[in-house]
Amino acid sequence: MAMNRIQFQAGLSLPAFLAQFGTDEQCADALEASRWPQGFSCPGCGNAKVLA
Repeated sequence: MAMNRIQFQAGLSLPAFLAQFGTDEQCADALEASRWPQGFSCPGCGNAKVLA
């Protein structure tokens, strides 16, 4: 069987990935930090308050 180049890309090992993104909270925190590196603000008005 031929080697799947996508499957064998260099990068995080499974244990390293799980240590960094192993829980829903860790994933959400990483996504939030990626999307809003200086903290959340509305792209329309710039408001920093989060309404729940």
